[in-house]
Amino acid sequence: MKAILSIHSYRGGTGKSTLTANIAVALAQLGHRVVTVDLDLSSPGLHVIFEVTQSLLKSTLNDFMYKRCELEECVLDLTNHLGLANGSLMFIGSSMKPEEIAQLMKKDYEESLFKHIASQLSKVFDIDYLIFDTHPGLVEDTLLAVLSSDLSFLVMRMDRQDISGTFLLTKVLRKMNKVCYILLNMVPPRLAENPELTEDVSKAIGVPVLALIPFYNDVLSHRSKGVFVLRHPKHPFSSIIYSVAKTISSW
Repeated sequence: MKAILSIHSYRGGTGKSTLTANIAVALAQLGHRVVTVDLDLSSPGLHVIFEVTQSLLKSTLNDFMYKRCELEECVLDLTNHLGLANGSLMFIGSSMKPEEIAQLMKKDYEESLFKHIASQLSKVFDIDYLIFDTHPGLVEDTLLAVLSSDLSFLVMRMDRQDISGTFLLTKVLRKMNKVCYILLNMVPPRLAENPELTEDVSKAIGVPVLALIPFYNDVLSHRSKGVFVLRHPKHPFSSIIYSVAKTISSW
């Protein structure tokens, strides 16, 4: 396996799951074998973007954690489902049942859990990239997933609370010797035109900005109805996403 990636944010509403789904697809389209895991256990949403119904998810991450199935039984191959021309994309979803969400949120996590998931997926499916879409904030499952990752991408908006929280988050991750980058998302058009914004944010947060993604009405109005880069491959947003994927695959 080339790398374990976690895509995280200090707060919700940053577009984290949208970026996760689109980056995962872009990496697959570049010819890689990718598995994406929805770790936003309290409010799973990747399945919506991937257009996966509960009936398609025969087993979920919840089932594996409670030893109701083997890990490989949770893996859903989306390659044909999404009509990908290259590579492959697999998905592990979380349960959308309220009672199972509540039960899992009370569970204590073992430190080795996410490393075991990564090791098993690499062994069984010979993957290139494993991507964890985490729950926002500093909670146990999130920190354990991040600690198990090679690279963390922190999705941030140009909002004072978000900037302050992301700064705190990067300090925690750096104390843990984790490598992280900023994905500056939904940047207002006037700010996005500032050629010094990326460097200013990088200096303020203390972490490199991997991409500056302007706010696009087209992405907002898309309303998670499918993966944007597949529906609109020539859109500027899609170009940025593919640029991010190419950068990741070059490391």
